[in-house]
Amino acid sequence: MCAPQSNVNVCNETAIKIQNMTEEEIIKFKKQSQVQNNNFSPTKTKSKGVKNNATSKKQKNKNKKSPKKSKKQKQQQNKPAEQQELTLQEQGRYVALDCEFVGVGPGGYESALARVSLVDWNNAVLLDTHVRVSESTPVTDYRTFVSGVREEHLLPDVAMASEKCIAIVIKLLQGRILVGHGLKNDLTVLGITHPWYNTRDTATYEPFMKKAKKVTDSISTSTSTLPRSRKLKDLALTKLDRVIQKEGESHCSIEDSIAALDLYKKARGKWEKVMEYKVGRTQEIECDDAMYFMLCNEE
Repeated sequence: MCAPQSNVNVCNETAIKIQNMTEEEIIKFKKQSQVQNNNFSPTKTKSKGVKNNATSKKQKNKNKKSPKKSKKQKQQQNKPAEQQELTLQEQGRYVALDCEFVGVGPGGYESALARVSLVDWNNAVLLDTHVRVSESTPVTDYRTFVSGVREEHLLPDVAMASEKCIAIVIKLLQGRILVGHGLKNDLTVLGITHPWYNTRDTATYEPFMKKAKKVTDSISTSTSTLPRSRKLKDLALTKLDRVIQKEGESHCSIEDSIAALDLYKKARGKWEKVMEYKVGRTQEIECDDAMYFMLCNEE
């Protein structure tokens, strides 16, 4: 008899590890896989017949004339992926999200949704609304200096009901790639989830993160190589040469969502290659998992 549950756990753990891999870890993993494949590849044998067939196929392919590409198509093809223009259909797959919160409960330490902004690939606003906070959890800190939210913004005749707002957000995110900065916080407060393979978070994208500094003192020495998230404000300045979240001014969720989207656009080529690899490896593990179950059921 099989013990499928333990193997399933191993598969799931491996899939999660792959999803959380950094670019450096992926490159290392690929190299190890190539070495293993080379060690187990069958020996090559020479065959005149095979060689002749291959030659004839090459000759046929040469004789076939491929349609000529226009100058514009060639220029587009030679551009890096992040500079290539997307079709309208491809552009429609992307949305960027940013939320603002207020504090509820004792001390205002717990966050409640107060504003939601969603923009499309071309920075057009899909949704921008203040959200009513539940009467059962009154606001104790509006965090105006950061959120820009004031008491009058959350009045019943001004703000949208949270249930309605969340329903609209879910509909707009369905089947789309979600871009943002610190999306874990936004999604948690919204009370929704989004597939990892359709999520592009500039706060957790490894090339945008910084490594922890080595701390040395007379008492102890601690070293950490785990990357840390950078502030959206810093990324916008260093990567986009753009000033956002100015000192003394509250944040604008539309401005922040556009900044996150522009950061993604700048790194889209490399980012999508990493995601393509993670998705492919995860699918392979899921296929192995399904095959294992099938063999167990046959027994």
